Amino acid sequence: MSVRWPQNVPRPGVPARQAREEAAREQSKPAEARSSNKPAAKGPTGKPATGGRAGARPTEGDKDSAQGGVHRDGMESGTQRGSAEGLAGGSPRGTPEGLAPGTTRGTTPSAPNLPNPSQAPRLPEEKLARQAPAVPTESPRERDVAEEGTREDARGALEGRAMLRGAVLERLVRGLTEVEQKLATFLENPGRQGVVTLPVVLSESSVTYEFWRLVSVQSDDRNFLAQSLGLPVTADDALLLQTLRQEIHAAFDEFQRSPSGKQARARYEEVLTRYEAARIQPVISGHDTGPLAAECARLQLPCEPEFTRSLLLSPLQLAVALSPEEGTATQVMVAGLTLTQLGALVGHLRRLNPMLGNAQVRQFLLRAATDLKNALRKPLGDAEVERVQELAKQLLRLQAVAMLHV
Repeated sequence: MSVRWPQNVPRPGVPARQAREEAAREQSKPAEARSSNKPAAKGPTGKPATGGRAGARPTEGDKDSAQGGVHRDGMESGTQRGSAEGLAGGSPRGTPEGLAPGTTRGTTPSAPNLPNPSQAPRLPEEKLARQAPAVPTESPRERDVAEEGTREDARGALEGRAMLRGAVLERLVRGLTEVEQKLATFLENPGRQGVVTLPVVLSESSVTYEFWRLVSVQSDDRNFLAQSLGLPVTADDALLLQTLRQEIHAAFDEFQRSPSGKQARARYEEVLTRYEAARIQPVISGHDTGPLAAECARLQLPCEPEFTRSLLLSPLQLAVALSPEEGTATQVMVAGLTLTQLGALVGHLRRLNPMLGNAQVRQFLLRAATDLKNALRKPLGDAEVERVQELAKQLLRLQAVAMLHV
């Protein structure tokens, strides 16, 4: 059941409809018309001229119709009043139908001028030109010339490396052939000592030093080597030497697989077999101890044993080692003695026992350099040298007794 508010009775807190309409019409008039004190112009009848509804006074019928239209049931009146107040949004009551001040029905209130976050602030053109770096334009002709130069440098580096490897291969073949010829010449007149020492070392370090010695003296040779390795001429010594070592290591590996390298190695092994039959023991240095090791230490480059190991090593030879742990049961290498001292010791054993074979000499030295209790290798000292000599004498006595019993 709806409650109706009695008609013609004003609601508490709400002014009458007539007073509100008068206030609204007065508010909608221009400011000049409200504030002007001049009398209005009179029409031809002698009454002031009025224009539109704003100047006409409402008649009694109009008042009744206006009140009758407004004084409806309480629900509709409350709805209209709430809508008007909600649209006004806190604006003065004098505005018609809750519109914002300064607006009419035909106009809508303009939105405040807020910044658009999607649009970045525009910078001055001078600042943009100063911030953006100038990109150099390169013509297709210049780009082609640059690419062609890069390809030429890469091709030149490949050709230079190939030439370097070819030179190293030729050097290894020539070096191994020279050693083989010297051994063959000595075998024609061996003498009575029963030992031959070879102070020749053919290793990666020794071959590297042959190239490095040349480029360290002449700047032109250094620049040529750098260009051959594909390095700039301004490269430091450490980088240049390291790259040279890598190329020579690759050349050594290629020598082991090449037909010329296999043939030179076969001739070398054949001469060593003849020395074994003649009971002449070759003694060589197992490693290169030349000036390149000091050069690598100066440039803070590693100097591994594989880098200094001699290519002339063979199981039929007796070699000087850098450390006692080197060598095997087949490849005998002893430490603690120089090449000259080891050769003199072998010659002395031959004089103590002329019947010693090369294999027996190597086994005596291997036993003297091995600690049987701890199963460790040790360098040869005075005690080990005495033991080797005693072993040679004991074997001589056993051989003499065997000959007498036969």
